Amino acid sequence: MNSAITLAAQARGYAKAARELEDRKESERARELYLKAAKLYNDASMLSKDDMDKNTQRDLAEHLFARAQALKGSNAVSSGGTLEGNRSSGNNDESSITKDDVFLKEIPDIGFPDIGGLEDVKEEIRKAIIYPFTHKELYQMYGQKAGEGILLYGPPGCGKTMMAKAAAKECGAEFISVKTSTIVSKWVGASEKNIKQIFDIARQGKRSIIFFDEIDSIATRRSESEDYAKRVVNELLAQMDGVDTASDDLLVLAATNEPWAIDPALRRPGRFSKLVFVPEPDLEARKAILHIHLKKRPIDDDLDISYLSEITDSYSGADLAAICKEAADIPLGEALRGGNPRKIKMQDFETVLQKRKPSIVSWYIEAKTAVQKTGEEEVFSELVQK
Repeated sequence: MNSAITLAAQARGYAKAARELEDRKESERARELYLKAAKLYNDASMLSKDDMDKNTQRDLAEHLFARAQALKGSNAVSSGGTLEGNRSSGNNDESSITKDDVFLKEIPDIGFPDIGGLEDVKEEIRKAIIYPFTHKELYQMYGQKAGEGILLYGPPGCGKTMMAKAAAKECGAEFISVKTSTIVSKWVGASEKNIKQIFDIARQGKRSIIFFDEIDSIATRRSESEDYAKRVVNELLAQMDGVDTASDDLLVLAATNEPWAIDPALRRPGRFSKLVFVPEPDLEARKAILHIHLKKRPIDDDLDISYLSEITDSYSGADLAAICKEAADIPLGEALRGGNPRKIKMQDFETVLQKRKPSIVSWYIEAKTAVQKTGEEEVFSELVQK
């Protein structure tokens, strides 16, 4: 079995060859190699044990796939056709989605026990996502329709994607992570086709969860959207109306920092009918996050993680990760300037916290204003009450 390192090395070779072919104007051959490189990086990300490598390989896979799509699009236009003309003639295939080269399928290796705190959120997700899979017979007995979409919303950097992955592991489902940037296309009708194909491929699996990250970028209010965006929302509505876990073994998850921007029709029963607020980490969650980011760093005996967790109230998970990095930078910088290497002390964290304030305070202010503007204070009461 190939290792992540081997697959990444093969991917680099294909990508280099593809760039050389592209420079020689051999676009079709270059496109084929870009797709092979993207698939190899995608496969490498699934095998990698290092989170940083995993994320880097995924980003490279997406970038190379986008490069391949751009080459096919340029070929179609340069051959004398127009975007609408190619579509109507049946030649527009530039964004066809396949299991291998567009989105990422995996069974995540992180579960709820790996996420500290936020027990209320976990229980909401269990009821909304996990039990429909694990207790399907009970749902059928009581005539409860499973399979309606779940929308996770809240401030940025607070673990919405991590919660979604953990839910997939808890119910043993394939996690299909769809970056909205892979859906949107300049071709007329291609974005709608992409959405349909995502659902079609997900239904082929034994048990799947489709996860749309940053869904507000493709599902904005139709009253404020251009025609192409309205068609995307309409296709999402059509596909979600056809989801029934009783036959599909399929659930739909989405995450957003701007739930008020999403078309209200997508938040009605049968679509994203369950809204789950994922707030900033509570005390236990902050403690767990700090332990994760400090376990491989040398820390002094005077560093009290429990106290540090208490004084970082209102900080997001992303904030806490940045604080740990910046605190480690202080003794690292001293050592690089010729000082003796030392462990990270509580004073280093206090120095960082004097300058770094919670990043999500401004988000709550903007969220409250936006919700009041839409008149949906009751729907998003957690945001208005802050």
